Amino acid sequence: MHTPVKLLSVWQWCLLLLSLVSCVLITENLVQQDVAYAKGQQLEQQVANAGHIRSFLETELNRALYLSFGLSAYVQANKGKVTAEEFNVLLPELVQLGLYIRNIGVAPNNRISYIYPLEGNEAALGLYYPDVPEQWPAVQQVIESQQGRLVGPVQLRQGGLGFIHRLPVYIDNTYWGIISIVVEPSKLWQELQLIMDRYGIEAGLRSQLEDGSFSESFVGNNALFYDDSLLLALTIRGAEWQLAIRSTDPLKGRTSEIRLVGYSVTLLLLMLISWLTASRHQLQQSSHQLNLQQQYLSTVMDNVADAIITTDANGHIERINQAAATIFGLSMNQLEGVHWSSLLDDPQEQYALLQATTDPTKVAKTQGRNHFDQAFPLELSRSEVEFNQLKKNVILLRDMTERHKVDRLKNEFVSTVSHELRTPLTAINGSIGLVLGGVMGSVSPQVQQLLQTAYDNCAHLTHLINDLLDMEKLEAGKMRFQLQPVVLDQLLQQCIEQNQPLAAQAHLKLELQTQPTPSLVRVDPVRLQQVVTNLLSNAIKYAPINSTVEIRLQTEATQAKVMILDHGSGVPEHFQPLLFQKFAQADSSDRKQQSGSGLGLAIARSLILAMHGDIGYQPLQPHGSCFYFTLPVANPDPGQANSN
Repeated sequence: MHTPVKLLSVWQWCLLLLSLVSCVLITENLVQQDVAYAKGQQLEQQVANAGHIRSFLETELNRALYLSFGLSAYVQANKGKVTAEEFNVLLPELVQLGLYIRNIGVAPNNRISYIYPLEGNEAALGLYYPDVPEQWPAVQQVIESQQGRLVGPVQLRQGGLGFIHRLPVYIDNTYWGIISIVVEPSKLWQELQLIMDRYGIEAGLRSQLEDGSFSESFVGNNALFYDDSLLLALTIRGAEWQLAIRSTDPLKGRTSEIRLVGYSVTLLLLMLISWLTASRHQLQQSSHQLNLQQQYLSTVMDNVADAIITTDANGHIERINQAAATIFGLSMNQLEGVHWSSLLDDPQEQYALLQATTDPTKVAKTQGRNHFDQAFPLELSRSEVEFNQLKKNVILLRDMTERHKVDRLKNEFVSTVSHELRTPLTAINGSIGLVLGGVMGSVSPQVQQLLQTAYDNCAHLTHLINDLLDMEKLEAGKMRFQLQPVVLDQLLQQCIEQNQPLAAQAHLKLELQTQPTPSLVRVDPVRLQQVVTNLLSNAIKYAPINSTVEIRLQTEATQAKVMILDHGSGVPEHFQPLLFQKFAQADSSDRKQQSGSGLGLAIARSLILAMHGDIGYQPLQPHGSCFYFTLPVANPDPGQANSN
């Protein structure tokens, strides 16, 4: 029965709502601050851009002022007595110095008597200012103030618009005339537009009239003066202008990013609360399931017949099952925190066992010690696991006491039966042999065939009994070895000669490959011949007809290696790990046709290991088998040979 889960209380709902409102308010406040900051940055940039525009206008329009001053100084220096030829020389040079000058006019006594260039400005030549009502007030103001002034844009008599810079000339405090320079605005505005494009701004210029009002924009969009554009007053040589400037680039704020982050945090908060609520419910369910699983796991572990021990990375016991407590006669309270090696008969053996069980499939044999201080046989396997980023060891211990008893009884039974069978079997085999040899007289072909079958089966049964007895002696440690220095090349040649009839019967060729230097090993020659004969007979059984079985001998500094190769179908991959076990036979159709006890390779392995060597198998490509064994090279001094 599950207890109902209360998701959130009232105060938790209030806290959640307050958190959401706070997130929204904080987000919008940050957005407003960012917008204000971005506008401030843009305003600073607009002020700086306005300064650039003002500097450009002052620089270009002041050129006319400087030229006017220069020409005025020349006229004053000559007391106004400047000839037409002199003006014809001076005026072209001055026009060349200005970038945007349309013409320069000289008006002694307010009449334009000299003008350059004349082309395009013919209508202005001879103009008398008092006769031009739209220009005379401005000219009169310049004369009275005795200061130069920039006016415009002005509709010119010769056509078009222009800015006029007029400078009155006084000689000995007596008014002489006017020097006027007309600036062409179109080229000036083109350059100004390039500046605005470069800075990413839009600007407009208009004049402030005498009554304080403003004219229409003579540069840029007139609407700029009536929106949120920045307005600045400019005074350039007596001209009162107003500059409107606005950035064409969008406001460089992070409004979208701030809102995205803010509302993402709000959404994450909602998701977090939802997750926590669901997790709380799930945690309760998981806790219940975990308790059930722990009970189930404990039940399973306690019903396993083998001892299961878990340790930390240092080997200290953390948990055991019921079987471990039963086998060793110790409780969990007694074993918790104790090193697992204390369960061994020889604790120092732990290092060798750890090296022998690096893979979970590897099993090591050892001795344990129970609470009665009695040693008993164990099989040990080990697995390394990682839990919560901590390394653990799971050790599986199997009490082999009963199995050893069963194996001992089985071996005793097999040994007894084998010995009891050998004597009558020898008598039967000898009797049949005598009959086949003609001692009892001639027999019919049918009877002889039956006797020959019985004789062959007796020989096979005798070989099987001998294998069983050899296996029993090896396992009991009762087989004696007469170790002595042996030239391995000669022993292999003898084995080939002994097995030559069997190879010839199977239409096979035996070939020995050795090295120039003889290989000396310290072995029991009879037992080594038994190993080689067993491997050769296997190769002859499974090699294809008319092929070659090769025996290769390779000698290195410390060991000699003998390889027996055939080109048959090879050993199935799944059966290779079982090759050297007792009674193991490959389950393939071609091998089922070959008779055998399944003890030959197991005996060969035990014999080689007893002579301090090693034996193994490797497949050949694309098919075939290679059985090999290695033996340590013996001291060439025969005086060191002894019997074991």
